[in-house]
Amino acid sequence: MFIKKDARKIPYILEDATKRAKRASCPNPAEDDGNDSGAVEELKFARRAPEFLHSNHTVSMLLQPRFKPALDNLTKLSLYDCGLQSLAGIEEGPDASRPPLFPKLEEIDLGRNPKLTNDSLPESFHTQFPNLLQLWMDDCSIGPSIPETMLRCGRLEVVRLTGNKLEGRLEEGIGLRFWRDIRVLALDGNKLTALGRGLGRLRHLEKIHLRQNNISELPGNFPGTSNLGLKMIGLSSNGLSALHDSFGDVGACLTELYLNGNELTTIPDGLCGKLAGLRTFNLAHNKIGDSEDATPNDDGGGDEVMEDADPVRAALPGDFLERFGGPDPVTGLCAGEEGCTVRLEGNPLTEHLKRRHVEEQKRMAKEAAMEAESTS
Repeated sequence: MFIKKDARKIPYILEDATKRAKRASCPNPAEDDGNDSGAVEELKFARRAPEFLHSNHTVSMLLQPRFKPALDNLTKLSLYDCGLQSLAGIEEGPDASRPPLFPKLEEIDLGRNPKLTNDSLPESFHTQFPNLLQLWMDDCSIGPSIPETMLRCGRLEVVRLTGNKLEGRLEEGIGLRFWRDIRVLALDGNKLTALGRGLGRLRHLEKIHLRQNNISELPGNFPGTSNLGLKMIGLSSNGLSALHDSFGDVGACLTELYLNGNELTTIPDGLCGKLAGLRTFNLAHNKIGDSEDATPNDDGGGDEVMEDADPVRAALPGDFLERFGGPDPVTGLCAGEEGCTVRLEGNPLTEHLKRRHVEEQKRMAKEAAMEAESTS
């Protein structure tokens, strides 16, 4: 469905929203002008960077006292791609007894404002959003750590900080002191190297996105017995070399597990039997089947092949093969369980199977040609 963008300038939109908020709070039939008098609950100011030039790339234009009635009713606000550099003004005023600026706001999108940094957020930023449930700040410059004022937004259920500048260990307090109600945590495309043990305490966590970081190992308790709502784990393109047994603790609920693009050489024996709910299991482009006993290919090309007579059974545990079957030599897909997609392409095992398959096809074609020639 196509929704026409409001072409009016932001101050005019806010003036209209303010009038409607006043009418909604004090309805008077004598003042009914035939227009919609309901309070505005959602404002979308995405991609309006030129309009924020006059306020020095800040949100001061929105925070004028005359627009307060409009802000009081907002539940959703988008400031996506507005060229913002500072959120100064969204803070606790000198009189702490004053009501917050956004008392009902549940969702705010500040994404794609690449000049928003930790210093762009006032220390009391969190005090102005008592009911905030979703915070979107993809493609900004938050880092190297998450500002405490952001962590102190106590009711958050969805946090998106993909493509920022987070580095090192993720804050230990997440799951312990902060964000204990989080359902979706998206941290793709940062430079995180480790995760805090608090993640293992997140009882409401459903999805965690950690693609394209530098994580080499996971906390021993994550995922774990407290993460019983966890449906999706995205850990592709990191540096994981091993999986621990606690993955089995979320076997009943976990449906998607993305581990492609890591350094995994094996799959723990017994793990696949525990992950009963899996519908997507991506292990592509790891090092499964890599062998120190590999020898150069006979054709002198330098490709390594495994000497084991059955490389599939040597590389994959029995419960994996029993449930998913071996990989297709061409696609690397395992089709043993209907409704479950298992990918192994790009591993030494599947590359070896593919080479062997190609060689076998060439041999068969050569034999067929020789037979046809002998009978002609």
